[in-house]
Amino acid sequence: MKRVSAQLDTAFGVVARSAVASVLLTSLLLLMPIEAYAQEEVLPFLPDTSAVKDSLLNSPGIASALAKRDAQRERARGIQAGHAEFTVRSNIQIRRAGLPEGRSAESMISLERPLRLWGKSAQDTALALQTETVAGIEYTDALHEASRELLKHWFVFLRALADHRNAILNLEYIQQLQKQVERRLQRGELAQLDLTLAGAELSRAEAMRNTTDAQLAGIRATFGRRYPRIVLPASVPDLPMPPMPQGQETLRESFLTKNHELNLLRAETRRLQLLAQRLNLERTPDPTVGLYAATERGGAEQVSGISLSFPIAGPARAANARMAIAEAQSLEAHVQQVEQTLAGGFDALWAQMMNKRSAAQNLSQAAKQQFAAAEKSRKAFTLGEYTLTQTLQVNRTASEYRHSAQTIQLEVVELVALLWLDLHEIWDLD
Repeated sequence: MKRVSAQLDTAFGVVARSAVASVLLTSLLLLMPIEAYAQEEVLPFLPDTSAVKDSLLNSPGIASALAKRDAQRERARGIQAGHAEFTVRSNIQIRRAGLPEGRSAESMISLERPLRLWGKSAQDTALALQTETVAGIEYTDALHEASRELLKHWFVFLRALADHRNAILNLEYIQQLQKQVERRLQRGELAQLDLTLAGAELSRAEAMRNTTDAQLAGIRATFGRRYPRIVLPASVPDLPMPPMPQGQETLRESFLTKNHELNLLRAETRRLQLLAQRLNLERTPDPTVGLYAATERGGAEQVSGISLSFPIAGPARAANARMAIAEAQSLEAHVQQVEQTLAGGFDALWAQMMNKRSAAQNLSQAAKQQFAAAEKSRKAFTLGEYTLTQTLQVNRTASEYRHSAQTIQLEVVELVALLWLDLHEIWDLD
């Protein structure tokens, strides 16, 4: 029995160690940053990270945000220093004692300063620190919004590049078809009407090429003027779509934790709460303490002393405190509303990403099949088995399928990149 017990203990020990090792391995995998995976999947479609950072940090919008942050920091220093200042008072008077020879000059000088008591100095320090926190989050939020805007313009350019490439391929196909029509017309296999139809289709393809040329040139110029440090690609990356992220619930929580807009509102709510507490302390006025010295009767008498004064608080102080409390409560409720809205927006983006991924796969397959049909129809036209009208129609459909497939593929990549950007896994400039 002892041997069996020992064997069982050994077996359970092995199982326990294996279970612990498994748990530790899982924990390590969960703790590993997903940035490396995000870069591997998405970054080949995006501009270079160093160029993005250089472009954004040197942009006028970020310069404005930086100046605003510095202004808020100076405001915080002012709050911490307080508004109490020294006041110097001086007066000169002539005393008359009834007779001309009884006139004498008198003077007084005093130095006064209000005192921050009742815990106001510590509260001002906490309010100043929170003001600096708000300023820092505002700056990082400006950086993030600028990154999102750059990402949007980048994919606008990629879509224009894809449209331009599709127009070129379509034009090349029609030019080849036009030559076939001319050769068959010379051999007497086609009518003049077929040549007219081919010429009209060629004109349409050239017009599409010219339109995409103009569109691409305009977008290129706009992007280059706005982001001169970023080099634009000559073609859309010929890469498969990145795999879809996994773990919607976990990523949503991470998104809500890292979201700058939400964190800014949270920080601003805390600042208003501290301000409300500070204004509530203000209901008890601060005393003003002073030192003074005076000469009377032409210097015959020297007077010195200490002065103390208390303002008599009015109803405005209590009203200001109640107003600040109400504003903090309003913003706190607004934070909850924004959190719900952002969570819904994340779920909507997730659903679009997954559904468009499936649509992109289907359209890509359909485009391949349609182009195979277009190639067969061209060969059939060469053999006289297909009419020109049928061949042109099949080619138009194939071109449309290719354009739709490329467009939705870029939309999927943009959604994935936007997700990683909002999760601060790419272009994290904070």
